[in-house]
Amino acid sequence: MNKTSNIVAHHRPNLLVEALADLVGELIPGNEEWPSGRDVGVQYSLQLRFIEEKGDASLPALTAALVAIGAPFGNLDGAARLEAVQNLEASEPKLFGWRRDAAYFAYYATPGVIEVINGRGTPLHARPHLNGYDLPPFDRATQTPTHGRGHWIPTEAVARVDVSTLELGRRITTAWGMKR
Repeated sequence: MNKTSNIVAHHRPNLLVEALADLVGELIPGNEEWPSGRDVGVQYSLQLRFIEEKGDASLPALTAALVAIGAPFGNLDGAARLEAVQNLEASEPKLFGWRRDAAYFAYYATPGVIEVINGRGTPLHARPHLNGYDLPPFDRATQTPTHGRGHWIPTEAVARVDVSTLELGRRITTAWGMKR
């Protein structure tokens, strides 16, 4: 069997889901307070993001890359799982970084993780663009910097700056501002 047919042979949807679930379980293991990436289903979001980025035809190669490191991990112990993930990172550092970051983004967007974050006192909404976040008015008594670095100007003290001498209307901005 040649390399291409071997890759296609490894592309079975359940195999990919199991292999991604094991990878995600190693990247985001969870603990008593936080659910694991596998438990909240990050593997499904990761698969969708991979399709969006690389296309449907990339799934057999993704499956083959995971199978090549021994995924799904089955009965491998913790040290062997860690070594397998490290091998994947070493073989494709840039793609591994993309997968890891996509897994993290997907993890923090899941309802179960958002619930944990909210339970810890940090407001996070799954759809913040609907209502936004409450921002209390600036309180000079508690929010004025006291560290002696930098400064701020009260709104009522902000003054307009005369930029007419810069000839912005005809000189500098004609290439990147006025003609857009």
